[in-house]
Amino acid sequence: MLTDNQKKVLRYLIINQDNFPSINQVAKDNNLAPNGALKILNKFKEEGILKIKQISNIKAYYINYNNNITRNFLELALITKIEDKKIKNRINDLISLKNISNICILFGSYIEKNKKPNDLDILFVLKKENFTKYKKQLNELKNIIPITIHDMILTKEDLIQNIKMKKPIILNIIKNGYILWGHSDIVEVLINVNKR
Repeated sequence: MLTDNQKKVLRYLIINQDNFPSINQVAKDNNLAPNGALKILNKFKEEGILKIKQISNIKAYYINYNNNITRNFLELALITKIEDKKIKNRINDLISLKNISNICILFGSYIEKNKKPNDLDILFVLKKENFTKYKKQLNELKNIIPITIHDMILTKEDLIQNIKMKKPIILNIIKNGYILWGHSDIVEVLINVNKR
């Protein structure tokens, strides 16, 4: 199992892969002590999950997508432990969409602590042929759920293109969102995007 800090570092590296962040940058951006970040990065390097690129006198870390173990670690990093009752209730409401969507991620004010949400932002990734069925089921849910739903719908190909184009909203959703299902699908997308 991964610690919260290990998950945070891996999610950060997923999004900042092409920036080749240094140890200090990883520490700063994840609110970690440099020694704590170094321990996490070295552990992942020993496992073969990360590689190092020497840039001048700085060691920069990036994810080794060519390692089979990496897939498992990334899936674990994308799993969020959800304890908030209101979020658990929404998951139960949304579960009926699981059979027609590959990926579902909650994001925005609803998952942020210290914020009173006025809507539920959700990213769904699904096949084009499931769109009509999805819309029908979502409209039924909108009548039941006591909060406004704002859905963002993408195909897997759209998601790949958005990540390749470094669309900030998509990168932020992957980094900070609560992935309800589709962890392995997201890892497949990341592998596809980051083939070297």
